[in-house]
Amino acid sequence: MIQFVSHTFLEDLATVLCVAAVTTVIFQKIRQPVVVGYLIAGLIVGPHTPLLFADQDRIHTLSELGVILLMFALGLEFSIRKLIRLGPTSGFITALQVGLMIWLGFMCGRAMGWTPLESIFTGALLSISSTTIVAKAYQETPVSEHLRELVFGVLLAEDLTAVIELAVLTTLASGASVSAPQMTVTVGRLILFLVAFVGIGILIVPPAVRLVVRMGRPETTLVASVGICFAFALLAERAGYSVALGAFLAGSLVAESGQAEQIEHLIAPLRDMFGAIFFVSVGMMIDPGLIAEHWVALTLLTFTVIVGKVAGVSIASILSGISTKTSIEAGMSLAQIGEFSFIIAGVGLQLHATRDFVYTLAVAVSAITTFLTPYMIRASTPVAEYVSKRLPRQFRVLESLYDSSMEQMRRPKLVEIERPSLLGPILSIAASAIAIGVILILNALDPLDLTVAAAKLEHVSYFTAAIFVDLFALLLCAGPAAALYFGSRRLALGLASSGMPVVAKSHEGSVIALIELLQVTILSVVVIPLLAIIQPFLASFEGIGIVVVAGVLMTVVIWRSAGKMYGHMRGAARLIAEALAGSHAHSRDGQSYDVPGLGKLTPVRVRPDWYGVGKTLADLDLHGSTGALVVAIGRGDGEIIVPTEREVVREGDVLELAGSTAPVRAAKNLLQTGSNESGGLAMSV
Repeated sequence: MIQFVSHTFLEDLATVLCVAAVTTVIFQKIRQPVVVGYLIAGLIVGPHTPLLFADQDRIHTLSELGVILLMFALGLEFSIRKLIRLGPTSGFITALQVGLMIWLGFMCGRAMGWTPLESIFTGALLSISSTTIVAKAYQETPVSEHLRELVFGVLLAEDLTAVIELAVLTTLASGASVSAPQMTVTVGRLILFLVAFVGIGILIVPPAVRLVVRMGRPETTLVASVGICFAFALLAERAGYSVALGAFLAGSLVAESGQAEQIEHLIAPLRDMFGAIFFVSVGMMIDPGLIAEHWVALTLLTFTVIVGKVAGVSIASILSGISTKTSIEAGMSLAQIGEFSFIIAGVGLQLHATRDFVYTLAVAVSAITTFLTPYMIRASTPVAEYVSKRLPRQFRVLESLYDSSMEQMRRPKLVEIERPSLLGPILSIAASAIAIGVILILNALDPLDLTVAAAKLEHVSYFTAAIFVDLFALLLCAGPAAALYFGSRRLALGLASSGMPVVAKSHEGSVIALIELLQVTILSVVVIPLLAIIQPFLASFEGIGIVVVAGVLMTVVIWRSAGKMYGHMRGAARLIAEALAGSHAHSRDGQSYDVPGLGKLTPVRVRPDWYGVGKTLADLDLHGSTGALVVAIGRGDGEIIVPTEREVVREGDVLELAGSTAPVRAAKNLLQTGSNESGGLAMSV
């Protein structure tokens, strides 16, 4: 068969863009995501098809420009102040789900008979989602601003985590041990780089951009903006970090100038063209032959990425105080791996820590999950609404009140006030986790040959001695485990006093329910990353046992907390009546306030011309569509209704909404107009 092979840069560019143009038109006509079209275009012009062939190295060089411009455009939507605000929530979600994915990836590798080091690399490459892929998919499928902020906050935190992962993996692959001082230096360098990068940049970039824009020359503005983008990407690369991180931070600094919208409009054509080349380059790496050869491993890893990411991000988001609907949407948006996975797999291959097929599988999993990402994002809203609608009411009550309390804890002024009193519990938790990890690792390595010594001393078999040594190690862990439990309890109480100042003074039953859930959240973000670190030193069944026990305990605590809160809610009609009888229902319509024993509620008075009048709560499905929940209805002369799904909304009702700010705002908009923040129309059942 005749094969057209390009020989020059111009031929490469013409081949890639022409084929991409054809596939894009076809996919637009059949109403499918154009990203999928780009991947197929890459498969067509890649080295593994017999018709066309573009030089892979040259296209890869061009694709880096696409990554840089896509990340710069994304950074324009996230000012530095917005990133700081998103930091705590994003960091928590990232710690939990990255720890989970590293553990799952390691277990997959061991299940397929790979070496421990290959399994560690597998876990790392499965843990980082692709900012570039999500950014492009969100261009085609618009989502709510709240979801967009959450997802990209997590993605930025993951990119920073990948920097640390690379440092650790490089050390492991070279045969050296990972020491605490070395990790401190790595993290310290990263923090110093970010502080210097942002601190100096915010003094220079915003004034310079405003000066250029005032000249009124779009061409000059475009050149200057792209110049800043590439300069900061280069600085990040020279410092040993990714160009994507530098470009994103450059966009955030430019956004501080207040001219982000104008600049984004100017760079959009460049971003779209080179972004298309990036996705074509990913498609070019797909080797159908190797995929067929390793189809079992590919299927397992792809399934692990999709299920693990959706579950990990969703659960972590819910525990951090995000509504179930938004959490599931975020999880389904992040169910892929991308450019950082190539880098991690490439390091393993270069240092001979992994075999060739690991890199091939990383590329293949990335290609498949990239293909699926647009469809996952499209399906996320109906799936999230379906799940949220079918949650038992007691869980919906607990979730909504917990979300509003967590929102109070995230307020900067409250965190700043409480920080000194939280230092002790935080240090106790960290010391306990380190102690448990050290004990279990030393028990697994047994550097003093205690098992052999015990077998000789007691005249028992090696297996029996090993059991006794393991039990002794677990006994040693009892002290740090107790300290971890009580430290997390104190930290939960401290955080609760900042997030629920009125609630904490009375009705301790409902407060305890929220504190227990907060304690589960704290323990989760400690135990799961700790398990990911120590799993290579444990037997597989031991790690699985820890996960099963932790999952059962979490389920029991959440079930008990939900029951307590729902029982208190049904018995709190007098408190709600007092709140509704006061000024809240009239002069403070739409403004949240504290109800002792329940936390933050927001009263919304239903107007005669509103969409929700005459519809049942089941028809409106406020919780499924927005994440907010109607916990009580004030009607007539002091009548208080703890509603069921069959309750009809009437003109003049005062609906008491529980939930954080964004879901409550969306619920009010749905009641008024029939649409929520994401633009979806409410459907009657």
